[in-house]
Amino acid sequence: MTSDSNKPETTKIPTDVPSPTSGPSPTPSPVIVSASIPTATSNSRESEPQQPNVAPPTRIVIPTLGVDGPVVPVSLDTMEIEGKVQSVWGVPDGYAAGWHATSAAVGERGNLVLNGHNTNNGEIFRDLYTLHPENEIIVYSDAISRTYAVSETLILPEGGQPLEVRLANARYVMPTDDERLTLVTCHPYGSLRNRLIVIAKPRRSDRSSEPSED
Repeated sequence: MTSDSNKPETTKIPTDVPSPTSGPSPTPSPVIVSASIPTATSNSRESEPQQPNVAPPTRIVIPTLGVDGPVVPVSLDTMEIEGKVQSVWGVPDGYAAGWHATSAAVGERGNLVLNGHNTNNGEIFRDLYTLHPENEIIVYSDAISRTYAVSETLILPEGGQPLEVRLANARYVMPTDDERLTLVTCHPYGSLRNRLIVIAKPRRSDRSSEPSED
């Protein structure tokens, strides 16, 4: 989709973007395309033994932004984009982040990927663009937690871009050999023009997953 008139009604996150406006569009729907699954760097839990103290995320806290919300699993769906059927990730409605269910779990080596809306539907990631290096993000999974420090923020053109560009952007949600947290939303507020990606790495003091006292 390249305009509001052909934007999908379903809530999905590669994305297409209306022209920027002074306020939020009625129901912006981010669309995250899934790139082809890599082989050399895959950290699929189906092909590797589980590490101790790893579990799906259930809550995300970003103290600097006042974010404290649930995390729910989201799965891949299919959508026709530019005449090709592509896999896209669902995005939860309401104030919640969506965990890409094939990505890493809390405390597991690999890329733990969470997406969320920046406009409407709770706006859990509305202020994600204001994060600075070393700002903390805490991800919980029931009895355990992991604290990450922001290392990089990327704003990538997405809306109206060729499918090849959107697929290239999708590499940031693919498996990695290192442990990291990747947050994905749209940017700026009220627009699907860009993909905003925040990458965070575990705090050195938090590299062993200890039970949380919360």
